[in-house]
Amino acid sequence: MRFEELTGATVVIWGAGREGRAALAELGRRGVGAVVAVTGDGAVPDDLAPVAVTGDAAVAALESADAVVKSPGVPHTEPQFLRLRELGVTVTSLTDLWLSANPDRVIGVTGTKGKSTTSSLIHHVLGGVGLSASLVGNGGTPVTAGDTGEAQVAVTEVSSYQAADLTASPRVAVVTSLYPEHLPWHGGYERYVADKLNLLAHGPEAVVVPSAGGELARLAASRLTADTRLIAPFDMGIAFSDSGLSWDGIGSLGAAEIPVRGLHNLGNVALALTAVTAYADLDRDGRIHALESLRTFAPLEHRLEHVPSDDDRTWVDDSLATAPEAVVAALRAYPGSRVTLLAGGADRGLAFAPLLSYLATRSPGTGAAAARAVDVIAVGPAGKRLLAEAGDALPGARLAPSFATALAWAREDGAAHSDVVLLSPGAPSFDEFASYEERSAAFRAAAAGDA
Repeated sequence: MRFEELTGATVVIWGAGREGRAALAELGRRGVGAVVAVTGDGAVPDDLAPVAVTGDAAVAALESADAVVKSPGVPHTEPQFLRLRELGVTVTSLTDLWLSANPDRVIGVTGTKGKSTTSSLIHHVLGGVGLSASLVGNGGTPVTAGDTGEAQVAVTEVSSYQAADLTASPRVAVVTSLYPEHLPWHGGYERYVADKLNLLAHGPEAVVVPSAGGELARLAASRLTADTRLIAPFDMGIAFSDSGLSWDGIGSLGAAEIPVRGLHNLGNVALALTAVTAYADLDRDGRIHALESLRTFAPLEHRLEHVPSDDDRTWVDDSLATAPEAVVAALRAYPGSRVTLLAGGADRGLAFAPLLSYLATRSPGTGAAAARAVDVIAVGPAGKRLLAEAGDALPGARLAPSFATALAWAREDGAAHSDVVLLSPGAPSFDEFASYEERSAAFRAAAAGDA
């Protein structure tokens, strides 16, 4: 849907959070008046009181609107959302309105994991080849707040929540990975996949995926129009392994020369190079500049981030790893180390089978096997279920009654017990903390000996 279609319409913004506020500001700038509807138990911020309604008035406003600009946090399984669909009310979003106005200058990035790192890498590489770029979207900056239209390219991180409401696709779309996440919001994995890949369904010029074969590529291809190219890094001569990344005819960088950790992140690097090359049609000199720019990339916080510690071990904050598959990727970044893994938190019911399967290959043993083992300290409802499903497969694994106790145990074990202390929970933090940042802060304090 386009902004122009809202002129003269009765418009209601559903939600008073960051995105709702940004929508109100952007519509006001364009001369479109709107009411903010706050449903459920949400409170209306004082500054929005003149334009906001709650309770029955909010429901009435939504159901009588010509168009509703929905905040991403409102699930598609929400009864009121389903009611709007029944009534035929047009539901759009700020991301959809903005993308419909800017498709040719957008590189959109989605995926279960890796989208924030890949978006940041694309933004960095664009600068390295001389293109101005903004970085907006799911990382915390609403599209209209972070992009003024002056940058040549808008790199946009798109969550499944945001992708679900789109009626336009970016010029280049990137899909980093796909496995179960946020299933209650979407109503199941099949619906999650459809909502996520809606980013690709409206005629992008190119779609970048990790590999031209496999399930992800098959699912992506099923959403594409005939004019869209499906591209993988290998198609451009880009390959990577634990030792680094190479680009046929361009050059190579060793793993130590690229400031991200883990094979999965080298995969994200390959996706970023492919996306920028596809978008800008880089010549050989441009590709050389793109590759060299990686040396100065600054990794994101809370993603395999080494944090200061007062002992001889490496303490790693990977608090944003909230799915079991992400924990596997983190552990693979330390193949030769004995790791104390802090795992668990709030339980969303995601399958632990991928993690348990991997842990079986690094279970405690003797000799070299013991040196590569993973010692699990589990916490929270998710941690309790992890150990229950593992049964006898994780000898020595412990369930801590609290995150503070888990940290105390990790400290007490000391350097004789592990080389690496890894917070890669595979679960959200909401059993004990208000946010992943709070969980990270507790972990960092323990690493520094301040807990």
